[in-house]
Amino acid sequence: MKRFFSTLLAVLVGLLLFNLFIFMCFVSLIGAALVETQEQSLQEHSILRIDLSEHISDRIPADPSDWVDFTSGDFAIKKPLTLRAATEAIRHAADDPSIEGILLQGNTLGMGLANADEIREAILAFKESGKFVYAYEDSYGQLPYFVASVADSIFLNPLGEVEWRGLASGALYMKRAFEKFGIEPQVVRHGKYKSAVEPFLDDQMSPANREQTLQYLGSIWNYITRKVAESRALTPDALGQIANQKILLLAKEAQEANLVDATLYRDQMDSLLVNAAGSPQNKAPRLIELREYAKIARRDAPLNPDADAIAILYAEGTIVDGDETSKEIGGNGYAEIISKLRKDSTIKAVVLRVNSPGGSALASEIMWRELERLRQTKPLIVSMGDYAASGGYFISAPASYIVANPLTLTGSIGVFGLFFTYGKLAKDMLGLTPQVVRTNAHSDMGSNFRPLDEQERATITAAIEHTYSVFIDHVATGRNKSTAEVDSIGQGRVWSGIDAKNIALVDEFGGLDRAIEIAAERVGLDNYRLKSYPKIQDEGLAKFLDMFVQATVRVLGVKTSSVEQQLVRLDREVRKILGQQGIMARMPYVGPIK
Repeated sequence: MKRFFSTLLAVLVGLLLFNLFIFMCFVSLIGAALVETQEQSLQEHSILRIDLSEHISDRIPADPSDWVDFTSGDFAIKKPLTLRAATEAIRHAADDPSIEGILLQGNTLGMGLANADEIREAILAFKESGKFVYAYEDSYGQLPYFVASVADSIFLNPLGEVEWRGLASGALYMKRAFEKFGIEPQVVRHGKYKSAVEPFLDDQMSPANREQTLQYLGSIWNYITRKVAESRALTPDALGQIANQKILLLAKEAQEANLVDATLYRDQMDSLLVNAAGSPQNKAPRLIELREYAKIARRDAPLNPDADAIAILYAEGTIVDGDETSKEIGGNGYAEIISKLRKDSTIKAVVLRVNSPGGSALASEIMWRELERLRQTKPLIVSMGDYAASGGYFISAPASYIVANPLTLTGSIGVFGLFFTYGKLAKDMLGLTPQVVRTNAHSDMGSNFRPLDEQERATITAAIEHTYSVFIDHVATGRNKSTAEVDSIGQGRVWSGIDAKNIALVDEFGGLDRAIEIAAERVGLDNYRLKSYPKIQDEGLAKFLDMFVQATVRVLGVKTSSVEQQLVRLDREVRKILGQQGIMARMPYVGPIK
């Protein structure tokens, strides 16, 4: 009997705690709804604050569970701020009487360079409204400074610094590590510059890869330097001298070099903002974050439910085989979406926004076929983001017109085959001896426990050459070139958007908004609505997931250390590397450009 009451008491306590937890989640959900309502109210004399360190992506992942950031210390859940939402909000702010100006902050850059340039161009257009744009930070990295340089005035903490040193990018070469652990990459490739597999085979960068990397880095740096020079009334040569001689400028030096206008402490900057916005004195400046203001801009946007539609299909991530449409670009899944867009009579044109380094050649071909069929029925305009290379260019090739940012990395028209064998690892380090029974000489071709023999390598080489031939033929058809011309600018070489336009791999410089304008012009639409694909599965589920996880974190005190966060990120990168197997149309790994 005593045991019965003990068990009953334990069950009752468990039910009580469970109900208390559910109640807290419910309260959190209601509280979040109230907070969201409050956040969308806007006071007069407000200033739009743009945090350059915030991540801005092309699209919102279709599956809301992907909004959980397991690498953050508190498992933060944020509905990602998209590039289009950000630029729309900035445009809306120009005509909003409650917004007096923009404050740019952030000493790191949380987005790719092409997206950052689109944000910068949107701010430049905002300045035509006559409203102020100020930038303030304790210290500036050179990439956020590139965006901040568009401001009317740039302010810096008196003890701050401005970094200006030029661009660098690198990768880890793993040949010796693989040899040490008995891992043998099996590689077949076509393209002098197809260096995606180079880190697996060598312990140093090849001359061809160094050549192409220096070319696109130089092209990007020249563009950044020219834009900063225009905004700061300097010359590119003067900025080049700073990069070579100064590298890091103290506040006074930065002011003397005209990189900043004045040095201020934060309280002084607050006073300046209050005066500029006409806010009540002795009060903090009324700042509204871009993420929150984007909700207001979206709420105020006119609805045209009966208008014809232009579809925006976001292809962001690695191209993979299968049906994936959330985190990656699944060839079959996207082909199905493209087919539906082709058949939908209410969709008058399609803008394909590509932000991909490529991936599976087969998946790229499956998508290419459906995109080619779509182009024959309605305009297909490609907008290139940070990357549209290799497989990313493969799927861009059928486009009626290609718009790219000058800082886009594109091209990389080449193919390679890759898989890893672990025979030495298994035998020499783990004491494992694989045994295989074969009915034919090559029944176990592709085994992870032995390298390719001569005949198998020849067979794969023939498949690689055929895939490359198909690739350049598609590009030649789409770009109205001969296959010889495409081959001469192909060979796996990566190009910046600037250089790609010079060799006619792209048609025009511009962002996503410009691509939409062109699509509307092609079909003669002045009044239209935009429909985004892939579709988000369930936003209501996402909001509940948000509150549920955050309530769990608060109740249980779940945290991850910075070391654990780095290990999660490293694990993801290793899995990506080892997952690159089969015939691939993928650009080389590009380390962070910084």
